[in-house]
Amino acid sequence: MYPVPYAKITNQKYRSIGLGTSGYHHMLAKHQLNWESQAHLDYVDKVFETINYSAIKASMNLSKEKGSYKFFKNSEWDNGKYFEQRHYKSGKWLDLKSEVHTNGIRNAYLIAIAPTSSTSILTGTTAGLDPIMNKFYLEEKKNMIIPRVAPQLNKETFWYYKSAHLIDQNWSIKACGVRQRHVDQAMSMNIYITNEMTFRTILNLYLAAYKNNVKTIYYLRSQSLEVEECVSCSS
Repeated sequence: MYPVPYAKITNQKYRSIGLGTSGYHHMLAKHQLNWESQAHLDYVDKVFETINYSAIKASMNLSKEKGSYKFFKNSEWDNGKYFEQRHYKSGKWLDLKSEVHTNGIRNAYLIAIAPTSSTSILTGTTAGLDPIMNKFYLEEKKNMIIPRVAPQLNKETFWYYKSAHLIDQNWSIKACGVRQRHVDQAMSMNIYITNEMTFRTILNLYLAAYKNNVKTIYYLRSQSLEVEECVSCSS
């Protein structure tokens, strides 16, 4: 059942899906990568390129079996502009570009990353693409309070779990820009602001997002008055 008839028409013509990810900060901590580092940016560039490659390959194989979406012919998938715009020039990408041209692709759009806050509680990981709020905190969900602890928190991961409001948000914006190359739709990217930030500072973050080719910003999350000093800012 579709809520409106237009959704049914669009879905049947484009067959768009929205593959997402979860546990982003969990992944960085597990691999002992500081959020505010070039190593973080380099690592996620490779991770999300791999995710995108796998998604395109799978959709192309489905197209072999069931046919491509209705408007594939002369699309950016068909003429190869999709791959050129993202600077996919390695051998495996050129091979995939040729395969997609020959066999089509089942889904016009593939990746859209949701926040997954509630889902992350069930799976024992961090929410979507967000850094953790704190290593230990209480989260309010409707009529209950849920204790949250950073996943796999131990002596190896402790210093890599820096709280969201204490992270330089420019690094989060840079990371989102790196990921955006591999995401054909949008990401639930949040900016965490503190009580000391001025409107000029916040405006500059939005300008930085624009300059880094970030497609959308989800929420501005402000800091509660009782947030204490950082426990991951020293070694």
